[in-house]
Amino acid sequence: MKNQEEIERQIDETLGALEGIGRAEPRPFFQTRLESRMQQRYAPLPKFMARPAFVWSFLALIVLINVGVVLRYGGRNTQAEPQDASSFAKEYGLNNFDSNI
Repeated sequence: MKNQEEIERQIDETLGALEGIGRAEPRPFFQTRLESRMQQRYAPLPKFMARPAFVWSFLALIVLINVGVVLRYGGRNTQAEPQDASSFAKEYGLNNFDSNI
């Protein structure tokens, strides 16, 4: 019983100490210093690259390059002829047993 009363007294003291605490305030000009630091660290692109005209022009250029590559190389037949062991041996001269003697 005495132990329970001691615990409750400590809880009341702790809660009483918290009642007088005010809200924490940052140092002056904290917001401007934080914004400056974030701009220095997380702004790898120059300002003109963030403009919509530049972004759309860059995307259009990428699309045009892709279309050009597809038109130039897309019509070619990329499938190789099937190759069996005899054609492979003939290609590399492996069908003659006496060629390496």
